[in-house]
Amino acid sequence: MSYFNIININNIKGCIIIATYNNEIMRQYQNIFLFLFLILIQVILVDTVHAQVEIESKKRKPIWSYFGITPLDDTVLVHKSGFFISPIIYYTPDTRWGGGGAGVYSFHLRDQNDTLDITRTSYIRFLVNYTMNKQTDIWTDWSVFTRKEKFLFKGELRFRNFPDRFYGIGNNTSITDLEKYTYNLFSFKSKVSRKIFNKIYLGLDYHLEIEYGFKHEQGGQLETGLITGYEGGVGSALGLVSIIDTRDNVLNSYSGQYAEFSSYFYTKIFGSTFRFVNLNGMYNKYWQVRPRHILAWQTKARFTFGDVPFLDMSYVGNDDILRGYPENRFKDRHFIGTQLEYRLPIFWRIGMTAFTGIGDVFAQVQDLTFKSIKYTAGLGLRFAVNPAERVNLRVDYGYGSQGGYFYFSVTEAF
Repeated sequence: MSYFNIININNIKGCIIIATYNNEIMRQYQNIFLFLFLILIQVILVDTVHAQVEIESKKRKPIWSYFGITPLDDTVLVHKSGFFISPIIYYTPDTRWGGGGAGVYSFHLRDQNDTLDITRTSYIRFLVNYTMNKQTDIWTDWSVFTRKEKFLFKGELRFRNFPDRFYGIGNNTSITDLEKYTYNLFSFKSKVSRKIFNKIYLGLDYHLEIEYGFKHEQGGQLETGLITGYEGGVGSALGLVSIIDTRDNVLNSYSGQYAEFSSYFYTKIFGSTFRFVNLNGMYNKYWQVRPRHILAWQTKARFTFGDVPFLDMSYVGNDDILRGYPENRFKDRHFIGTQLEYRLPIFWRIGMTAFTGIGDVFAQVQDLTFKSIKYTAGLGLRFAVNPAERVNLRVDYGYGSQGGYFYFSVTEAF
């Protein structure tokens, strides 16, 4: 089977497009490389950074700088604010032709006497997408540090009308169990955290999700009505969040660590249709082993308890962790996984990465076996669209136990 999945917003990554397809039909999609090439040309021609940049260099300005292209090693860049925007275009059997636009705005909130070391980069990202099959995805997210990082505001807003695929629940479901369904989604998240000690934040997070307009495939599991949340509903939760963040850059870290622990309580008191609890843990660590050679490690865990609708279950497959599986290929109550990635420059604005990871979903600990555990390994290319803030356009190929998939997006996987 083959399908494209436009954007995953369960994390803070913003994607232009996430394209996935199986090895068995790769030859039918050779034009995807043409699309990638066209996007890179667009990036250069529209001056990818679109920023107010001060260039401190005693060298004579090279001719390519007049076209918005600045080699990373030739100058020192001091970024004030930047806006990157690009059109997107793609074709899949499920969507036919689709297109739209995506962008990132990065900035710093600081006093005149502050330096960039005091207040790290803030950003706002967006995507607008529409296909010939009348599928719509409108999304934005943000991460804003106030002056001297006293407060951290994070959130997202999304509307989606897009078909999805369901394979059943569990980590041993068969691809032959695939069934299609369509639904509408409105989602709003808002997190406010206060710095209580050096790089340590505590705060509250509110999440509202409305799922409606479900249409199921005849003869499938969802149509039987035995799957919790098969008709949608309202998810409304208040959460507690704690964060330790010592990263040098939130978009593309060279050093430091990031740890986040959160708990969300979905209850009828807040207007939720379902009653369940969601617990999350994540730890990222970054080492710069040589200049711009980065070793990055991530471990994630997600646990859900109670009356959990299938859309809110943990899953395997996306563009961030366990690249190499379609989104939502495996779903169950809990997930745990880890991955390791090595990032290095090649020349000019071009870089590459190699990654590997393991993980799985499960209902009980005994469901985790060597036979069922999911693995992935892959390679990726990077193109720096905003060198000053380390914003990369990335292309990854991840290979898992069920084949290989390509991913096209903006910013690093973690």
